[in-house]
Amino acid sequence: MKKNALYAAMIAGAGFPVFYWARALTPGLPWSVYLYEAARLCAILGFVLVFFQYVLSSRIKWIEKGIGVGSLFKIHRKSGAVAFSLILLHPPCLLLSERLQGYGAPIHPLRVLGALTLAVLCVAAIAAILAPKFHWSYERWRRVHRVAYAVFPMALVHCFFIGSSVQKAPVKVFWLILGAGYLAILAHKLIRRSVLKRHPSRVKGVF
Repeated sequence: MKKNALYAAMIAGAGFPVFYWARALTPGLPWSVYLYEAARLCAILGFVLVFFQYVLSSRIKWIEKGIGVGSLFKIHRKSGAVAFSLILLHPPCLLLSERLQGYGAPIHPLRVLGALTLAVLCVAAIAAILAPKFHWSYERWRRVHRVAYAVFPMALVHCFFIGSSVQKAPVKVFWLILGAGYLAILAHKLIRRSVLKRHPSRVKGVF
């Protein structure tokens, strides 16, 4: 039952910005324009799924209760692969759409930030793929995979200020809510880590 609630939250989280994206579509445009919009859709869905990766790996007890760490990890791995695939599709679809329409968008700091975000995400994803193949220790995998925590704030800035189809006030508020959730999860993990170092026996019961 709790797993169904988790899936429902993920669907609702993705559905909210997609609703506003769909409302902004104009019928009768060339398919190259719709390719551009499809690229934005990939980014929206990928971004929301990236947020849920932090939720799934947060080690918050009331989330784990009724689902289990093992099940959460499986969902984390599968949804993370989907998020990564969607975000990988975003830039080539944008570039192809621009070429088909006969123009190229100028270099912009937000675009550069988007490229850097993708690079950091690739590092985190490659670490997750290589860890079991090369028998990395858990500590080594965790150190490399920590770069994933830079992905969300970078992507948040990119999403918040770019993309006219999702710049409506409700969507911007939603992005800020996700940002607040990310900060809360990060604070929880830092507190949990601090308590674990000082009082290892307390973490299991409290966190």
